[in-house]
Amino acid sequence: MMNQTTVYFQRGQSATEFLVIFPALVLLVFGIIQFALLYQARATLNHATMLAARAGALHNGDKSEMRAALAKGLTPLFAAAADPKGYGDALFKSKTETSLLYTKLEILNPSPAALSDFGKAALDGTSGIQLPNDTLSYRTTTAGSSSKISIQDANILHIRVTYCYRLIVPIVDRILYATTNASSPSTHVGLQSHGMSNPFGTGGEPLVPNCLTSLVGDRRIEIRSEAFVRMQSPFNKSNL
Repeated sequence: MMNQTTVYFQRGQSATEFLVIFPALVLLVFGIIQFALLYQARATLNHATMLAARAGALHNGDKSEMRAALAKGLTPLFAAAADPKGYGDALFKSKTETSLLYTKLEILNPSPAALSDFGKAALDGTSGIQLPNDTLSYRTTTAGSSSKISIQDANILHIRVTYCYRLIVPIVDRILYATTNASSPSTHVGLQSHGMSNPFGTGGEPLVPNCLTSLVGDRRIEIRSEAFVRMQSPFNKSNL
């Protein structure tokens, strides 16, 4: 029969083992939560980017229209109540998140070279150069000398959205932020940031992270999405 001392020893050993494994367990749980949120954000961004591309295809490649559609697509990320007020608040937050500070929207196609090859004077009475979008099936498929693509391919709108996603789960946010921005250079002469040297925030952090964290006060990492849509209106060169 075990004596009382042996029982106390076993209990103490169990407590010690729990204290050893507890930090790793917490980190694992927090990591699962953060990566689930990150996956949700990426899936939502994919949908929002497609909405932005569709808006651009319908509005001559207008970036303001694309950003408005992008904001609507990202609204579910910020919804806190299933009512009109909740939607309005979420849309307001989404418009803030899709501002130039947090979100970069690039038009990868059509390119300036394609507009140089195929651009024509606008036919709707406005000034400027447009990429013809009518009767594409009857136009020549010969590649342009500068763009090396046909006018049909030039009429495929290709956009890329880079969104600075805010990390919100404690501990894991510092680790992901530090890992992502480990090689970001500093604006201070002679200094170089190394994010992984301080993953838990006990000292200085990268001064110029990829997503302008030093300006907005949040820990953010870049997530990207791309979309392709056939143009449904002439692309205006001014929107490049």
